[in-house]
Amino acid sequence: MVDVDKALQTQLANIQKKTGKSLKELYAWLGATGLAKHGELRDAAKSELGLGHGDTNTLVTLYLRATGASAAPAAG
Repeated sequence: MVDVDKALQTQLANIQKKTGKSLKELYAWLGATGLAKHGELRDAAKSELGLGHGDTNTLVTLYLRATGASAAPAAG
C-alpha cells in the first residue's frame, strides 16, 4: 500500500472512532443534511460531529466522490 493510501485509511479509521459512526452512517448523515456544496457539508460536519477541518474536508471530499457529485469548488 502506498503511504498516502495508508494515511487516508488511518484518517478514516480515526474519524469513525471519534464519531462512533461507520463510514456508511457518516455518508447517510451527510446525505440527510440536504446540503450539496462542499463548504456547507464541511461546516455542518464540523459543527455537528465535532471533527476538525482536515477530517471533515477529507470526509466530505470522499462522500461527494462516492455519490457522484463533484468535489471541486464551484467556479464563481
